Amino acid sequence: MTTSTAIAASGISLPHPVIILGRDDRGKAHASFFPATDAQPASRAASLMGMLSLRADNEAVRALLPRLPKGKLFDSGKAFVPFVKQDLYKEIAAHLPEADRAKAEAVRAVSDADAVQPDQPTKPSDLPEDWSKVVVGSLVLASDDPIDGWYEATVTELLPDDVVRLRWRHYLDLPAFNRRLEDVALLHPSVKL
Repeated sequence: MTTSTAIAASGISLPHPVIILGRDDRGKAHASFFPATDAQPASRAASLMGMLSLRADNEAVRALLPRLPKGKLFDSGKAFVPFVKQDLYKEIAAHLPEADRAKAEAVRAVSDADAVQPDQPTKPSDLPEDWSKVVVGSLVLASDDPIDGWYEATVTELLPDDVVRLRWRHYLDLPAFNRRLEDVALLHPSVKL
C-alpha cells in the first residue's frame, strides 16, 4: 500500500495551497497563493480583509499557482496580496463556488474607520527626481522581495541614517515599514497619478 493510498484509506485530509483573491476599493484585482502550511491563517486573513479564499484541491486550480505571486502573512492576521492581471483574476474566479463569483467582482468598500485613520497617508503629490529630493509625501517604489515585484509606497517619515518610513499606497490596512533609501526606487517624473 502506498503512502497516498494509506492516507486516502484512513480518511485523513491533507491541507492544500490556498489562493486569496478579491478587488480593492478601486476595483483593482488582487490574488496570491499561500502554501499548504499557511492554508488556515491565509483563509482567516482573507475573511478578515473581505477577500475570498480558494483551496487548490484540484489540478485546474493547482495549474494556476505558478502564475501567481506568493502572498505574505503579517502578525496582524492580515496578508499582503499583490495585484494581478484582470484575465488571470477572472480565470481564478471561475473556479469559485457559484455563490462566491459575484463577491469576487464586488469592489471592497472602505469602512468609515479606515477613512479617518490619523496615520493614513494623503495622496502623494511628490515624485522626486533623485534620492536627495525624497521628502515626506514622496511617492516611491518598494519591495518586500524583488522577485515579487515593486509597488507604490508613500514616504511618511524621514529617519536617521538614510532610512525612510513607508506605507503601501494601495494597501493602507498593512502596517508601515522602514527601508534604507538605497533600497527604494523612484518613479519617472512624467508618471500620471
